[in-house]
Amino acid sequence: MVFQKFIDGIDTAFRDGDAGVDGKFAEARNVGILRDQYQALSRGDLDAAVELFHEDVELEITGPPAVPFLGRWRGRLDVKDAIQRNFGMLDAQTPEVHSVVAQGDLVVVVAHEQGRIRATGTPYSIHWVQIFTFRDGKLVRMREIVDGYAVESSIV
Repeated sequence: MVFQKFIDGIDTAFRDGDAGVDGKFAEARNVGILRDQYQALSRGDLDAAVELFHEDVELEITGPPAVPFLGRWRGRLDVKDAIQRNFGMLDAQTPEVHSVVAQGDLVVVVAHEQGRIRATGTPYSIHWVQIFTFRDGKLVRMREIVDGYAVESSIV
């Protein structure tokens, strides 16, 4: 249910404080695709998540060297493998949406997440920003930026 609260928060954060949100059809479509991706990931259904990727999809995760899942991957299979490996490093993930901003083919999600590093049992608490770019109704670029200070103080 933790992930469902996060997923439900995507729509709420997208609509929050924007009187003109009902006229943002492209943005609403992209936020819906993103919500579907998070939903598939929360179920562990990587194949359904991959169906939402453009064939030229790229994933990049940046942050301090202490983050165990930094890198850049291209193509559906490499991105799928990276996501599976990265989620496999974490336990008890509890993400919370702070805000969602959408403009055209770009959606930005700002969130906080807590959990544990699976290999060590070490708790972590981080802030992150995920930037999604869409093309032809598919996710073509996903970039995550992890807060360095939070990582250094919770992982190291």
